[in-house]
Amino acid sequence: MAKKISTYALLACVCLIFGYIESLVPLTAAIPGIKLGLSNSVALLLLTKRDIKGALAVNITRILLSALLFGSPFSLVFSLSGALGSMAAMLLFLKVKSVSVVGLSALGGTVHNIFQLLAAFFVLGSAVKYYLPFLILAGGISGALTGIISELILKKVKTNGKF
Repeated sequence: MAKKISTYALLACVCLIFGYIESLVPLTAAIPGIKLGLSNSVALLLLTKRDIKGALAVNITRILLSALLFGSPFSLVFSLSGALGSMAAMLLFLKVKSVSVVGLSALGGTVHNIFQLLAAFFVLGSAVKYYLPFLILAGGISGALTGIISELILKKVKTNGKF
């Protein structure tokens, strides 16, 4: 049990590092709030290993710590709603054999952005609805890129036999 908790803590730290690195990349210049989502690759890897509790624990820990260290109450609400929505969607499609890791991640990225926008709608009002097409496109693209990275990591893990 201690080994599992330690592993999850290390993975949450990796997520925080990925999130910090992403904050240094100027993707938000074109569309505010757009990120690649490298932190989500860790949760995706845990999901593909069928470690649902671990994926939830690492993701929620990452979100709470990230909001505490770098964010605000608003970022906590937006990130948490996006993460829970995307995890639920990916869990639904995880059992479908024809959905690849890249497809699963693209779905997760898109649903993440939709749920964040729903949270923003309740917090900020209806003006954010015009942002939806951009967020759907960005979520699909960034999710697919994160899925490709995750797939490469999974291949390496299978080669090494560790994870």
